[in-house]
Amino acid sequence: MNARLKFSDSLNLIKSFRTSGTITPSSKVLIKTLLAPIDFTAARCIIELGPGTGCVTRSLLKRMHSDCILICFEVNNDFVDQLATLQDPRLRVVNACASSIRSILDELQIKEVDHVVSSLPLALIDDEVVKNILESVRSNLREGGRFLQFQYSLSNYSELKPIFKNVKLDFTFRNMPPAFVYECTK
Repeated sequence: MNARLKFSDSLNLIKSFRTSGTITPSSKVLIKTLLAPIDFTAARCIIELGPGTGCVTRSLLKRMHSDCILICFEVNNDFVDQLATLQDPRLRVVNACASSIRSILDELQIKEVDHVVSSLPLALIDDEVVKNILESVRSNLREGGRFLQFQYSLSNYSELKPIFKNVKLDFTFRNMPPAFVYECTK
């Protein structure tokens, strides 16, 4: 990715801070930490919540098996348009709230997903909506599936523990700002 594209991505993120929760794209180190728990040889359906400008999306597509589908839930129309330019047959971009996972999976005739990767700014979202999103994630993951979420604070950590069987926490300084990474197993 060139510097010009990164600057453009940052401008889009700044304009959309309320839905993106950040002003810079995720670093390569954060993306590597976030995606490390995924067995890309076995995964056949991955959901991404809040893909924004697509830096995590592109990394997922590079690593995914040719038979895997990636469903991205994005509420910001500008980001939806930007993601559509990726033109990968495995990618489905949905302009919908993350709490509507089940209805989109039903449309695509998918029973459950292997992993959900999230860049959603949970700390900026209404508590009841966060609760609905987390429950939707858990109920649509296969047994042993993972919910991978990064945040800039620990404010939602306590909400994850009662929903998921196991919650691991990682941290990276090598992002702007530094980030916590949650690995939650169903």
